[in-house]
Amino acid sequence: MTQTSIEHAQWVEHQPVASIGTGGPIEFLLPGSGDDYLDLANTYLFVRARVLKGDGGRLPAAAPVGPVNNWMHSLFSQVDVSLNGTLVTPSTNTYAYRAYIETLLSHGAEAKNSQLTSALWYKERLDTWMPLTMKTKVS
Repeated sequence: MTQTSIEHAQWVEHQPVASIGTGGPIEFLLPGSGDDYLDLANTYLFVRARVLKGDGGRLPAAAPVGPVNNWMHSLFSQVDVSLNGTLVTPSTNTYAYRAYIETLLSHGAEAKNSQLTSALWYKERLDTWMPLTMKTKVS
């Protein structure tokens, strides 16, 4: 079947409504239009981050540190999505746990070894600490 209802598609970048502060909410406003459709399945969050020492200083290049598994989801304790002023997601402080369990139980090895690595999903091994590389594969 050929898709005939979409005449045009485009990527639109949206910035947070206010400055991002430590521990504060990050809010995005995506104004709607009667003629446009927002494809939530193809909505992405771009994050640039770095790991620093407790005092804010830089770590040595060889420091054995790295992000927690499923890092993109672990950044947030609560994620609320409202559509047309109506909250459509549960408002709890357990988002990171829910996302981890959903990823663990709802995706096969193929997804975990490919697209889920973009959110830094890698199967954890309790017997050893292993720095992740781009070549790391998980079953």
